[in-house]
Amino acid sequence: MNLVYKDHDITDYVNITKCVCRNVSCGRADSMELEFDHAASWYAWGPKEDDTIIGSLEGFTTGKMFLNAVMPEGDKFRIIATALPSASKRKAWDTYVDMTLGSIMQRCAAEIGMDGKLYGIDGNIRYPYLTRNYEGCAAFLDRLGRWEGLAVKAVNGAMRGVSVEYAQGLDAVQNLWIDTKQDGATYTRQENKKISALTLLSPHARVVASDSNAAYGSSLTISCLPVSDPVQAGRWARGILLMHNRQQERLTIRMEFNPSMRAMMRVDIDGTTDASGAWIVDEVEHDLVNRTSEIKLVRAITTIR
Repeated sequence: MNLVYKDHDITDYVNITKCVCRNVSCGRADSMELEFDHAASWYAWGPKEDDTIIGSLEGFTTGKMFLNAVMPEGDKFRIIATALPSASKRKAWDTYVDMTLGSIMQRCAAEIGMDGKLYGIDGNIRYPYLTRNYEGCAAFLDRLGRWEGLAVKAVNGAMRGVSVEYAQGLDAVQNLWIDTKQDGATYTRQENKKISALTLLSPHARVVASDSNAAYGSSLTISCLPVSDPVQAGRWARGILLMHNRQQERLTIRMEFNPSMRAMMRVDIDGTTDASGAWIVDEVEHDLVNRTSEIKLVRAITTIR
């Protein structure tokens, strides 16, 4: 593997004993956990918070990461780097009056020195009034994204928002075979935790979204969101329902290092189990030292109306 620290390739100057990279779809920042032998040689680099670091192996790259924590442990040196800089931890109150989704994305990303871009969703969606409630900018974007059915994450020094419906409609990056006797694969389905119908109430609208593939699910009513009209209410009801129900059917696959796997990619599963069908990568853990990958997928859902 290769390691670039503050734009310098230091691969030949350190003895890397651990490098685990986690690439996630939303809710958390991508991260890289590194461990080195001979702490004294690493101290010579003068590591400090927000130093940039990039790990790569066989076509896979973490993209730009920011040093987050430094933990000397005897003669070893352990560091954690994340895709978000330290500025993302700053909590604040803010208001967004008559602003579009695209402009809010750009404003929040600029706050931490990044740019923002949307995929598969109209950036001209306009909100009469939204509030940020003493949150970090990334946390606020994640909350808004979940209402819109949008996965928000940091990628290589930039904020990106990807529509889940858009990702589900892309061509599969890989086709994997799973059978009942296969080691390293775990499939779970929790039908009773799905929501069959979600009602969103506000003084301006009452909208019901339903999932026709959640017959054993419960009903839920939400009445605390800043909804301004029936169109927005319908969009948010479907988004919230989608983001919840997709998490109730999960597939974890452990395999040899698979550098093409990244969060939000489409994967098709074939085989002899109920897991067959279309999935979205929710999280990938790549171990660049032991050359293994663990892929966590959630079911692609197209039954919400």
